[in-house]
Amino acid sequence: MNRLLITLLLSIPMFAHAVDLDNGKKQARSCALCHGHYGQGTPGPASPRLAGTPAGYMIKQIEAYIKGERINPRMVVTSSLHSISEEDVDDIAAYYESINLEKINPILNNIPLWPGNVARGEELYNGDCKSCHRKNGMGKSRKGIPALALQYPRYLFRQMKMFQWDKRVHDDDPEDETFDELSDQDIEALLAYISSMAPNNKK
Repeated sequence: MNRLLITLLLSIPMFAHAVDLDNGKKQARSCALCHGHYGQGTPGPASPRLAGTPAGYMIKQIEAYIKGERINPRMVVTSSLHSISEEDVDDIAAYYESINLEKINPILNNIPLWPGNVARGEELYNGDCKSCHRKNGMGKSRKGIPALALQYPRYLFRQMKMFQWDKRVHDDDPEDETFDELSDQDIEALLAYISSMAPNNKK
């Protein structure tokens, strides 16, 4: 099936029957070694939260690792990405999108606050991030845009630096300059604001 069509189908809940969530759960066992049993991830920079990630976005990232567009040899080997089928990738992505950590255990859904200038971070976020990731930082699932407010700040810091170093492409645009002029202090401020939008930090 055409890859674009699959991505579109996965992004529409009524087509959830087109994928095999049981197979996705089975195939995701190797992912759980680093990302946790429920895809909750860890607060460090290397194992992001996968639970609740839009399937279309996850498919793109898995394919980027398989093609070598994103580099993480250890992860590729551990998860056996080169030996799984396109259908397995679709099932894994759909499985992780289906996980609701708040229902499983609210503690697993918690995001730590990041220290920094929240006011400056809000200014930066509204200028560069809000239009895609939404005002509340929860992303746009149907458009495959992930929720920044549900991701660990240390992981986001690393990814922003990867964008700056041209080690990763932001927004599918190699010419994107969103992060080029940001200082580390700006990134810290941005993360302080993004982490403040996490549901557990609003209570």
